[in-house]
Amino acid sequence: MSKIDEKEIKRRFEVISRFEPSPEVTVRDLERARDNLIERTTDWQKRQQNIWRIIMKSKITKIAAAAVIIVAVILGLTITGGPDIASVTWAEVIEKVEQIPALSFDMTTEITYPGNEKLTIQSENYVAGDYGTKSSLYMNGEVFVVKYRLPNKNLAYIIRPKDKTYMCIDLSDEQPAKGQDTDDPRTWLKMILSGDYTKLGHKTIDGIEVEGIESNTSGIAGKDTIMRLWVDIETNLPVRIEVEGQKMEAGEKRPHRFLTENFQWNVGLDESIFEPNIPPDYKMKER
Repeated sequence: MSKIDEKEIKRRFEVISRFEPSPEVTVRDLERARDNLIERTTDWQKRQQNIWRIIMKSKITKIAAAAVIIVAVILGLTITGGPDIASVTWAEVIEKVEQIPALSFDMTTEITYPGNEKLTIQSENYVAGDYGTKSSLYMNGEVFVVKYRLPNKNLAYIIRPKDKTYMCIDLSDEQPAKGQDTDDPRTWLKMILSGDYTKLGHKTIDGIEVEGIESNTSGIAGKDTIMRLWVDIETNLPVRIEVEGQKMEAGEKRPHRFLTENFQWNVGLDESIFEPNIPPDYKMKER
C-alpha cells in the first residue's frame, strides 16, 4: 500500500498554489475536508493529525491550496485502501455456526507412511442436527466407504460398496454429547477456539477474504496437534480448517493431515440423505 509522505504533500501544495477561489468557497471546502478527516477510524487519527499539522504550518498563503490538498489526501487514502480491513469477531464464530441446523463440506485426509508414501482419502460430508451425519469416502475417484451416524436412532452404519458388506453399530453406550461428534466440524472449531491461539493475519481463499488463527493442542488427531482455522471476515463463518498431527494407524502413530473446506452453511438437506438404504444382497459383518 502506497503512502503520501510529508514531502509529497508539500509538493502538491506548490503545484496547486496558483489557484485562488473566493473566500467563501475556501472556508467551506477547508471545513468539509477537515470534517471528513476527523470521521476516519481511530487507526488513522494520528496520520490525519500529522497531515493537518503540515497544512497549517505551510508557508503557502493561499488557503485554497490547503482545502484542495486535504481532499486529495482523502482520495489518496481511499484509493490506496483506507483503514485496516475488517477482522473476524472470534467470540461469535461458535455461537453463529451452532445456530445453523445443516451444512455440507468436503474433507481431504492425507496419511503418511514409511518411505514418505502417502494415502489420500477424500470425502463428501453432510451434517443435520435433526437427522445426523453422512460421509462418503473416496479413493482414486471411487467410493469405498459410506458412513452414517444417526444419534436420534442410536445407530451408526459403515457400508463398503465394493465388498457389499456393512456394519451396524449401537450408539447407546457411546453416543457423544450433542455438538461433540467428530464428524461435525463444529467440534474442531470448539477445540481451536477453546484455548490459546496465534493470529495468522489475512489472506484470500477461493476469492474470499479470510482471517486465520493457529492452535497447538491435543485434539482429535492426537497430541501435539496443529490446528488452523480460516474465517470469512464478512460473514464470520469458517472457510477452511487445517489439522496436522499424529494418529494411530494399523497399531502405529502416523502423520495425518486433514483439510476441511468448501463449506455450505445453512444448506437445505432432505431426510432421505441420511437413510442408509442398504441393498438386500449386502452382508452384515460383526464389529
